[in-house]
Amino acid sequence: MTARGPLRGAAAATMALGLALGLAVPASAESGAGTVSDPIVSGLIGPLGLALGPNGTIFVAEGFIGQLTRFNSEGGARKVLVSGGDSLNGVEVTFGGRALYTLSIIPEEEEPPTDTTLNEVRPSGATTTIASLLDHEVETNPDGDQTYGFVGLPAGCAAKLPPELLPYTGIVESNPYKVAVESFGSYLVADAAGNSIVRVGRNGGTATVAILPPVPQRITFAVSRQLGLPLCTVGRDYLSEPVPTDVEIGPDGDFYVTSLPGGLELPGYGSVFRIDSDTRAVTRVATGLSGAVDLAVADDGTIYVAELFANRISSISNGVVSTVVDVFAPGAVEIADDGTIYATVGVFAPAGDVVIVTP
Repeated sequence: MTARGPLRGAAAATMALGLALGLAVPASAESGAGTVSDPIVSGLIGPLGLALGPNGTIFVAEGFIGQLTRFNSEGGARKVLVSGGDSLNGVEVTFGGRALYTLSIIPEEEEPPTDTTLNEVRPSGATTTIASLLDHEVETNPDGDQTYGFVGLPAGCAAKLPPELLPYTGIVESNPYKVAVESFGSYLVADAAGNSIVRVGRNGGTATVAILPPVPQRITFAVSRQLGLPLCTVGRDYLSEPVPTDVEIGPDGDFYVTSLPGGLELPGYGSVFRIDSDTRAVTRVATGLSGAVDLAVADDGTIYVAELFANRISSISNGVVSTVVDVFAPGAVEIADDGTIYATVGVFAPAGDVVIVTP
């Protein structure tokens, strides 16, 4: 149930199952009326992370090659700030042109990462490791008391399933996917494999902010046929790991999180959650998404989501999901101070782009 790649652990299983088995992503109820510009940055390899810096600078995390690249003035001169072939998916600008990025250090053999970290890079290219998310996971295992898999099956039905689909509790596994700046010296990290949102201080201290709940995915007859599941699972729920892929701070001060989710990754079970910044209570804002890997929240509260598997950028207003624009394999979406919406597209293309989206 695991695989190597930009989305490891439960999230890697998501990508592997969703693509390899060809599970059909439902078409949008209606095509989006929005438009996209010609590429303002092109030639990207797996552009899964995007951040907007001062003076028109654009930062792109090229997840498939573990590279962080800065572009000056919308497609101008490019500078590779970080490279090395590890898993680098999240980027956010702090101050003075500095940028945060998440990194999973993966050995050449097929093993879990030796470390997962939040880091900072200066305009000069000098880098600093702020904190180890893997250390936090090993020490606390935030979702260790959460149960995933098929729960409550009759013994005869459970005996027909492979072990990895039977109930299990959250394991020690970390994949820091995206990051947000909460305040000076305080950052929020969506740990996709840890199923949690972690606060990181500039001194390297870490604390769990919230744990996302398991996501029940209903098994239908068609799904059982596609996945080769026994008929006794039809009508049952598989409790998937939520796999948080991005975290952003809304205009109300609360935290908004996209969830893939992992495990079986059936189309339409991706969601956006809200975490109350005071009480840390977690509520679901909307669902029905497929491959929700990134979001941005506008000043009016509208949420924009990059749906990697549905090939669209969607908006959420009052809990209603609508298609903004149909694009191939969007990986990230960001909103500039003037309200302009930027997105990366072509994650699975030979070369991806950064474009401007007009709703």
